[in-house]
Amino acid sequence: MKVDLEGKVALVTGGGRGIGRVIATQLASNGAKVLIATRTEASGRDVVEELQAAGGDVRLLAVDLSNREACDTAIATAVDAFGGLDIVVHNSGIFPFTPFEALADEEFDRVLRTNLYTVMWLARAVLQQFKERPGGRFVAISSLIGNHAWLAGLDAYAASKSGMNGLCKSLALEFAKHQATVNVIEPGLIIDDRDARMDNATRDLIVPNIPMKRAGLPSDIANAVQFFCSPTSHFVTGQELIVDGGHHLPDMSSYAMAGRL
Repeated sequence: MKVDLEGKVALVTGGGRGIGRVIATQLASNGAKVLIATRTEASGRDVVEELQAAGGDVRLLAVDLSNREACDTAIATAVDAFGGLDIVVHNSGIFPFTPFEALADEEFDRVLRTNLYTVMWLARAVLQQFKERPGGRFVAISSLIGNHAWLAGLDAYAASKSGMNGLCKSLALEFAKHQATVNVIEPGLIIDDRDARMDNATRDLIVPNIPMKRAGLPSDIANAVQFFCSPTSHFVTGQELIVDGGHHLPDMSSYAMAGRL
């Protein structure tokens, strides 16, 4: 998706692979300067080198964002590298499958810190930039699971994404006075390289229940991000955009039984 982001500076968390890689690639190809934050340098080196070779002004920061200090560092690094920050895309996250009876407090806390607290910390750290540079964009990648019970064993993940949705709506109210927008994207089933557990057999069970009869691609999510980051969306804030091929529309069990919709 082509939009004009010339002169904008973006931070993309989890930008080394999967959805985040495509988001970072599209932002850079549309003219934005991009800082890609990944847990390890190895996970982001390839995409940074690829985008730099294509002429993009792209940097890499290896950081674990599960604490406030690291989030402060990510924002400060983008500002120091490029002179400011206009766009934050929080894409990084973890989603362990753990039956509720086996879910330890430590794992629940780790998921919330990585998926939910990071939104608060990044938003807090970038607020001054949004005050100084009107037109800021904060986009959080949530999940269809944030509002729909879809798969068992994702209790902590569901809680983190539901919390993300509510937090971002509240942030949208507070950031609006600075002409900054805060929006959420809720992907459905997306085929990327993040989780080997989503094998062909699992996909084959899910895809027939998607009205568009296919799984989503990282580019489907990246296109939605480009919209929220573009000048076109300046009056759109506090929204949860579901990108799932219609998977959430019918009741899953009745849709599966109908089979002919």
